Amino acid sequence: MADQFVRAGSTARLGQVEGDLKAGRNATIRAESGGRVTVAGQACFDGPATIDCDFECRSMRVEGKGFGPAGDVTINGNLAVDEGADLDAAVRVAGSVRAGTLDVAGHLRSGQLSTRRLRVGGHLEVRGELAAEEVDVGGHMTAHGEVKINNLRVGGHTKIGGGSISGDIRVRGHFSTTEKLAFGRLQTFGNTVLPAGSSGERLSALGRVEFGGDASCREFDVIGSAKLRGALSTENVNVKGSLDASGDFRVSKRFQVWGSADISGALVCDALDIGGKLVAGRATVTNITTIAGEVRTNLGLKSTSVVVGKGSKVTGPIYAESVEVGSEADLGSIWGLPWWRGTLGRPTIVGDVHGDEVTVRAHSRAEHIFGRLVELEEGAMAEEIVYTGEVKLPQKYFLTKPPKRVGSLPESPF
Repeated sequence: MADQFVRAGSTARLGQVEGDLKAGRNATIRAESGGRVTVAGQACFDGPATIDCDFECRSMRVEGKGFGPAGDVTINGNLAVDEGADLDAAVRVAGSVRAGTLDVAGHLRSGQLSTRRLRVGGHLEVRGELAAEEVDVGGHMTAHGEVKINNLRVGGHTKIGGGSISGDIRVRGHFSTTEKLAFGRLQTFGNTVLPAGSSGERLSALGRVEFGGDASCREFDVIGSAKLRGALSTENVNVKGSLDASGDFRVSKRFQVWGSADISGALVCDALDIGGKLVAGRATVTNITTIAGEVRTNLGLKSTSVVVGKGSKVTGPIYAESVEVGSEADLGSIWGLPWWRGTLGRPTIVGDVHGDEVTVRAHSRAEHIFGRLVELEEGAMAEEIVYTGEVKLPQKYFLTKPPKRVGSLPESPF
């Protein structure tokens, strides 16, 4: 096979190259006819180059000669590389790019791009669709069209046009998508913006995250702040920062709040742990609710079992089979939390309590208590006790009204 050589600074008109193409610095490649140059072997450039046509080759290399990125490579057409392209340069492609693997030392700007592995040392801008198994960008990344990516790592800010990123996503800057995104495990350090209809496996927000509408995410960790302009469906939620949701919140497993969560709609979950502050329209918990902080609801909290820890506060009615007010609340490592340290020595305060078995321990205060079995420890206070079975009172207790036994209790509005 015959190789083709192009001198530095010269212009060559080529068609089909049966061997390798070797071009010097500042060479220009143009097509003889048909608008395409095809190289059967490797296309190697010593430095900056201009290709004024569609260009196809088996492999491609731009040499930096040991002095860093070798200038600019401009391709005024489409680029197709069957195997790998190793370009120690800044690259601009007017058309589409298709390559087995693509490594660019500097910036890369192109139209539609398809490759198995993409590495860009500088910024990446793709004007069309982007499809790749692995994408690693050192600077900022912008993909104006839809993406189909397995794993994505970006050192700067990222903006895409929706699509799917099925594996790990690690973005050290801001991350946003203009259309809905199906994602795997997304971790961002900056701000994150996801439109309505987005769905994912796991989202860890170290900065600020915003959902533009209804969305779903199997695991949702809020370390910074999150704002949801709609409803969210998820399996587990862990809030260490702040959460503000304007719609309903459905959690099929556990909802943990160590910071603050404000949910305008209804909260539905299997288990609820509060080590900070929760505000909700209403909360329905299938199993156990443990409170070592503050809970405020408009319509009430319903759960199978509710434990209100010492120094905690609940505003709004409680509906549960078993209610303990002023007990030890076991939430694991809550002692290191500033909010919990501030509750030490405070009284435990709750509103109305509706339960089958209700216990109010020392240094605790409830408003109206409705239950079958009700017990007050010495030092506990209540406005009124209405019961159907039995009431246990210490020698010294405080009630605004005497206990009242009735035939039936009010039904829960839930």
